[in-house]
Amino acid sequence: MLFCSYYSSDYEAEMALENIFDIEGDGSEDDGTLYSLSDEFLEAARVLQATPPTRVNFSSATYYLLGHSAELILKAFLFRHGVSIVDLKKIGHDLEKLVYRAKEKGLPEKVDLQQTLKLADIYKDKSFEYRTRKRKLLPSLDLLTEEIERLQSVVF
Repeated sequence: MLFCSYYSSDYEAEMALENIFDIEGDGSEDDGTLYSLSDEFLEAARVLQATPPTRVNFSSATYYLLGHSAELILKAFLFRHGVSIVDLKKIGHDLEKLVYRAKEKGLPEKVDLQQTLKLADIYKDKSFEYRTRKRKLLPSLDLLTEEIERLQSVVF
């Protein structure tokens, strides 16, 4: 057992696990689960933005968290407007496709997603997870954060 070196019993190992939900649940996904997860990623990005860098610059992690938050909130919007979870998974991590599909499904024109679109290619090719030595032009963290916050307020 993997926990043997850390815990003296199965009971201690089980007690070390945290429950996300109070009930067993049915394992389904919906706009609420996508939204709540989007909000968690957005809050984590806010925490990193508010943390002064000491030895480590947190910008790559913050951009990743914001990109994932945008992905999930757009998927929540699309799910709410009839796109299945299976189809959302086929779109994958393509922010550009998600933005255009959301606009097709009625995302209000007043929702400006230019910062999200500037992030789309870098996020899609997983540049925040697998760093390469190549210049990348990124949107402003502050503007991107504000944009995702506005998007969340429109979606829910």
